[in-house]
Amino acid sequence: MWTHHYQQQTDLSPEALWSVLADVSGWAEIDENIETISVDGVPAKNSTFMLKPKGGPRLHFQICDFEPPVTYADICEMPFATMKTTHRLIKGDATTIDIQIVIEGMFAPIWGVLVGRKHANGLPAQTQRFIAAARSLQPN
Repeated sequence: MWTHHYQQQTDLSPEALWSVLADVSGWAEIDENIETISVDGVPAKNSTFMLKPKGGPRLHFQICDFEPPVTYADICEMPFATMKTTHRLIKGDATTIDIQIVIEGMFAPIWGVLVGRKHANGLPAQTQRFIAAARSLQPN
């Protein structure tokens, strides 16, 4: 198994953040590492989508957890491994954005190096863009 955990805090509410997180088809507009994305229907539990990262292959995902405005998770089946990425929006004095990437399966160590590490290294900048996009939707 390969895992990575990342947290960041913001003054925005989980509801404000959720509006961007749940808009899967809009991710390419805020994440410079996504070349294309297409969603089959409306994002919800068991919905599927295809994401092509820049310089990478097309990846097929299924949303496995969708609990507004608290939890979003998806899974991506890869040869001999499964990657699950979970976002939790934890309300407190500040909102904690908690992201966990878990790759399991026989080839998890290999996929961790090939895919997981790049995904993990991009989380700080990706999360900043996510917060900025949510902030831009807030009334002045």
